Amino acid sequence: MERIRVMLADDHAVVLESLAMMISSLAGIQVVATAADGQAALDQLDHQAVDIVLSDMHMPGLNGVELALRILERYPAVKLILLTMEEKPESIRMAMQAGVWGYVLKRASKKELEEAIHTVASGSKYFAREVSQQLALLPDPSTSYSRETSETIQSLSKREIEIIRLIVNDVPNQEIADQLFISPKTVETHRRNIFKKLNIHSVVALTRFAVNYKLI
Repeated sequence: MERIRVMLADDHAVVLESLAMMISSLAGIQVVATAADGQAALDQLDHQAVDIVLSDMHMPGLNGVELALRILERYPAVKLILLTMEEKPESIRMAMQAGVWGYVLKRASKKELEEAIHTVASGSKYFAREVSQQLALLPDPSTSYSRETSETIQSLSKREIEIIRLIVNDVPNQEIADQLFISPKTVETHRRNIFKKLNIHSVVALTRFAVNYKLI
């Protein structure tokens, strides 16, 4: 049976080293890479096969949530688990909206980390008990859209939603044009209109919006 390939990302060298030693000792799990920040982790995914990224929340450059969004865009087969001290409900919700597969607190035991990694590797999500309790206190986002947000979503045309889905999947403009039988110039016009309607300025922000409001 192949071992689960894990990448670790944390900006504290001592934490990273001790975490690598702990994870390497777990049955069926292999640490294949480490990174001191989110961007370094993302760069390594270009040439290192990884099943799970175990990442801190707060790091310089790309933080854990931003890293999750980039991974969702570029490496959808890779699953990210956040390992953090952050317990604020809104931080947990933001992480979920970014597409994380797991959320574990840094005070977790070795046994819980092992369970989280194996659970996520099997295709299920894992949220620590304390995190699940916090989630239960949050309102259902599907019933809490503001009127303005609802109107914005309704203003998107079917074609614009098609293009949003292709953009967040990192499909180039020329390929979008080919798939939809339109010109690259028309794609660029749609892209500008989408960003203007949603008042966003990056693909990462577009992905966050699309995940949040279930457009993808």
